[in-house]
Amino acid sequence: MFVDRIYHPVTTLGPGRRIAVWTCGCSKHCPGCANPELWPTRPDASITVERLAGLLRALARRTGTHRITFTGGDPLEQADELGRLLALIRPAFDDILVYTGFTREELPTLPAQIDALIDGPYVAALNDGTCGLRGSTNQRLIVLNPALETLYHEEERKPRRVQNAVFDGRALSIGIHGRPAREGPS
Repeated sequence: MFVDRIYHPVTTLGPGRRIAVWTCGCSKHCPGCANPELWPTRPDASITVERLAGLLRALARRTGTHRITFTGGDPLEQADELGRLLALIRPAFDDILVYTGFTREELPTLPAQIDALIDGPYVAALNDGTCGLRGSTNQRLIVLNPALETLYHEEERKPRRVQNAVFDGRALSIGIHGRPAREGPS
């Protein structure tokens, strides 16, 4: 798989305290994307599914965190690898959230271990600042695990939050951001 970073604790990309994984590789190149640096698939970001699974299980054990979010890039551009990874880590996680720029209808299959999916491309003009878990109103929250339905819908009604952190010498702003201000004269 191609993974740029893993961060813990994340409290802004899904309900509760979570581990978050940012994958590399996204062919959609949505204007206004929060992470355009993750569009390319970089060879230096390569990690085997087995090694990544071991790291995530160990982090879950060490921190007592049993919720995880995959974002990117687009994790489902590596759907086969993601499916293998989720099967390996499922026993350690009660809640697996995946963000993707694909719509559910565009995905022929979806890894069975996904509990919740945020689908659809980011559209800057549809970023109204109110969707608690979604960047733009065309995106959908699809809860696939009925046991988490209420939790996710409550989370979606909360205001957006952003969490700032430093990772590998880089400043990160983690969460769902507002629409960027227009550049130049209006």
